[in-house]
Amino acid sequence: MQHPSVLICAGEASGDLHGANLVKEMKRLLPSVYFFGIGGKEMKDNGVEEIADLTDKAYVGFVEGFVPYLSIARVFFRIVKVAKMRKPTAAILIDFPEFNMRLAKRLHRLSVPVIYYIVPQVWAWRKHRVGILRDYVDLAIPVLPLEEPFLRRYGVNAHFLGHPLRDSIVVTERESALKGKRPLIALLPGSRKREIDKLMPPMNRAAQIIRRYVDCDFAIAKAKSVSYELIRRYSDLPIVEGVYELYRDADAALISSGTATLEATLNLLPFVSVYRVSPLTYHLLRMLINVRTYSLTNIIAGKPVVKELLQWRATPERMATAVIQLLDSEKRRSTIEEMKNVVRKIGPPGAVRRIATTICEFLRRL
Repeated sequence: MQHPSVLICAGEASGDLHGANLVKEMKRLLPSVYFFGIGGKEMKDNGVEEIADLTDKAYVGFVEGFVPYLSIARVFFRIVKVAKMRKPTAAILIDFPEFNMRLAKRLHRLSVPVIYYIVPQVWAWRKHRVGILRDYVDLAIPVLPLEEPFLRRYGVNAHFLGHPLRDSIVVTERESALKGKRPLIALLPGSRKREIDKLMPPMNRAAQIIRRYVDCDFAIAKAKSVSYELIRRYSDLPIVEGVYELYRDADAALISSGTATLEATLNLLPFVSVYRVSPLTYHLLRMLINVRTYSLTNIIAGKPVVKELLQWRATPERMATAVIQLLDSEKRRSTIEEMKNVVRKIGPPGAVRRIATTICEFLRRL
């Protein structure tokens, strides 16, 4: 295997970033490897030949996902056709389960070895999908510590090597007492328009309530995929783009459920996790989901560490009350200590290097 070619597929902005970091590390270990596939600007900037870009078509929920379905389907059949023509050495599928699980089946039929990086959370919902990972994926790389034993129990070749976020976030100590400091409270309403539309209004109202009781500052984290105009539609609070600096400087936060909650945990930032979807999506999730908690922090900890406010519970009043509680020294201390335990479970830095090494060794054996 002198010049391996790898089909790589990431359908969301977060997957694009994880894919770019993986490509960079794999090229260092195996300079002759060539990448092509589906990604965004980050992967393209790192030398991936772009067949299509789906990073602007990600969605939240079942009902909300209907609109972009047709354009995503066109890309699916296009990438299958390209795979038939090029016959890649292997394929790396990153997250994006509704697309990539189907793609894994097609690639398996084409005799293309499949590596799945950031596997679907089959332990949480739609558990039957574990059979797809077992039958059509040659190497599964989960990024949560609880996933490897679960997947192996069902016959999946799974290897947990750490979470890639550990490479981009340096865990530093955080004071539990504010010591007279004017608190800074971060608002992270998400990276998609539908999330902003549903969460920014109650978050902004919660900020107004908090200011009645606490002399504090606020800052809204703006994702690259979100325009200033969209946020300004709902709030005139200060907006910042440097989310990692905000994690470091803030004293508490309201965060849309998702990867941002794990980023906040790695920064030892006490936060409240909030989420709202359409009523139909919510009821479908209630029927399908297998876990009682939805924050990654609580799932990894195996117990409640952060407050969760889902759907009708995500009111401005409840948000405000929960954030004010996080400014209490004792509550902050206990939350930060529990977050440290979560960080230890996630593992040390160097995850991307370990993952790239494992994949390169897999390619060399083909």
